[in-house]
This record gives sequence, C-alpha cells and structure tokens, in this order.
Amino acid sequence: MAVAGLIAGVAVLVYLVGSVFGGQGAHPAIGAGTSPRAQAAAVRRPAASTALSLKGIPVGQWVSLPQSPVWRSEVSAARVGDAAYVVGGFDINGRTTGLVERLDLRTGRWTTSRSLPEPLNHVSAVGYGGSLYVVGGYSQPGDTSTGSVRGFWRFSPATGSWTAMPDAPLARAAAGAAVLGHRLYVAGGRSDTQTTISTLAIFDFDTNTWSLGPPLHHAREHLAGVAAGGSVWMLGGRALGQGNFADVERYRPGASAWERMPAMPIARSSFQAVAANGRIITVGGEGATTFAEVDQLDPGTGRWTRLADLPTPRHGLGLVADGPLVFAIDGGPAPGLTGSRVVQRLRVP
Repeated sequence: MAVAGLIAGVAVLVYLVGSVFGGQGAHPAIGAGTSPRAQAAAVRRPAASTALSLKGIPVGQWVSLPQSPVWRSEVSAARVGDAAYVVGGFDINGRTTGLVERLDLRTGRWTTSRSLPEPLNHVSAVGYGGSLYVVGGYSQPGDTSTGSVRGFWRFSPATGSWTAMPDAPLARAAAGAAVLGHRLYVAGGRSDTQTTISTLAIFDFDTNTWSLGPPLHHAREHLAGVAAGGSVWMLGGRALGQGNFADVERYRPGASAWERMPAMPIARSSFQAVAANGRIITVGGEGATTFAEVDQLDPGTGRWTRLADLPTPRHGLGLVADGPLVFAIDGGPAPGLTGSRVVQRLRVP
C-alpha cells in the first residue's frame, strides 16, 4: 500500500508540474482527431508575456532610452512576446541591410538575431502567434525604390531560423500591414511598375493561403497600417507628384469596401502607427521636414487628439507598443536617406 501511494503521489506531482510549465508556452498534445485549425492554433500558441512594470514611468511624456546598437533608417519593427524586433532598412553607408535586432522590452537589452533571408528595405514586419513575419520590401543595394519582392518569411524566436512562406500575390514595398485575428492584411505600397498601389492582400494563417480583398479608395505608398477596434486601418501615405495624404480608411473583415474615416490632423508619409490603450497612435513622418507631432485616434468616436511631441522627429522609424508604452526606434531625423540610433518611449495617457 505504501508503494502504491508513493507512485500515485509522484504521478500527481508530475501532472501538476506539467500543468504549471505547460501554461508558459509548452504546447498541449495534439491528437489524430484534432482539426487542422485546432492543430495550427496549438502550434502557434506563444509563451506568456511578463507584465511590464509601469512604476516610475511618467504618463504623457517621452523618455530617451539607451540607443540601439546600429544606425539605421527605413526599418520596420514588430513586437513578439516581450521583445521588439527591428528589421532591415538602410545602414550608415546607405546600403540595404538584412540586419535583425531584438530589444528586450523588460530589460532594455539588445541582441542580434539571424539576418533576413536577403537584405531588404521598406519591408512590413508583424508579430503573430509568437513568431515574426516579414513581407515585401525593396531588394536593391541602395536607395533606388526598385527591386520590390513578393517574398514572405517567418522567423521563429524559439529556433532562431527563417522559413519561407507562400509568396504574396504581388511585389510591393512601403506598404501598410496589420494582423487582425488569424489574418494578415497588407495594403498600398509601390512596386517597380506602380508608383502607388491600392490592392489589399489577405493572408490566412489557418489555411496558409493568400486572397485579395477590396482595394483602398486612395492608392498610396509609405502609409501606416494598424488593427484596432475589430477593424484594419490604413492611414496617410503619399503619391508621386501629389505629396502627403491625411486620408484614413477602415476595413471591417468581410465587408465589400473600405470606409472613409476622419482624416489625420496632419498629412503624413513614412511614419508608423500602433494601437495602445485602445487608441491608434501616429508617430513620425516626413514632408519638407520631419514631424514631431504625435496624435491619437479614438476608434469608437473618430476623434483625434494631440499627445506630447516626439523629442527627436524622425521618419522611416520602427514603432511598437507594449500595453500603454510606445517605443519609437531608429529612423531618419531629416528627410531623405538619413538615420539614427535613437530610442524613445512614451507612456500613453
């Protein structure tokens, strides 16, 4: 009886340990009868994020953080778990780079991840299911706005490896991209043959396939994409000979067309937008100069309000959000091919 009790106790202990650590990113067993959708969801389940302490972080103020390791511009950034990944762009010599750097948002520590499968600038990076995804971009060595690609790749932080995904329906760079639910939405941009694009391409992570959705009302490139309030939003951008746009369009999944929404307070291009505290935050951009203005949109009311100015105005920057914190990373302090190592953080009110 004593031996049987000991065995039972060990079995219970093993079960409890498995339950505790399984909740921190381990995947449950997937039986043969599990549906393909459930299998895919189980494999994609990311490790739990650690809540970032807000103690001592002032509200409504930008704070300068330690600089990034490498001078860059025209990057893209995405949050995956507790980290921000800064991808591609131009280096200090004006050459296209495949560099990928990781900023631990809890410790502030920078590390270098495996480079992109090829050097690219003006890419679109997003986080989904514990992985980093990168689509499109320009592949030419310098700032030529040519060499657009259809490539789509997945980076696994767990294995440190890149995997080729199905190519996008069309080649483009400087597009807007956002993940909503189990789908990636990519709109706008430009290619070697089109100076502005209105096409919406949708990637379904469950079926691993691309499809096309309704086009934007207004074709543009160097726009920003964000998911908020159950919709996908595309903001701003520009067109050759027409300057910057303040246009905002919203797409509700399954709708037959985009909705025109209240325009931004200023026309922007080469900027970024993120969702934080239930608001859409727009940061950076360029025109005759770079923009310090930071604005937020309430998706429910359509009302824009002004936030604290970005201390170092930049374009071609990376932008990520972690709860109420917004991180502006790298980018050019002057129009054209300029860059920096500047990292600044705002706690959204």
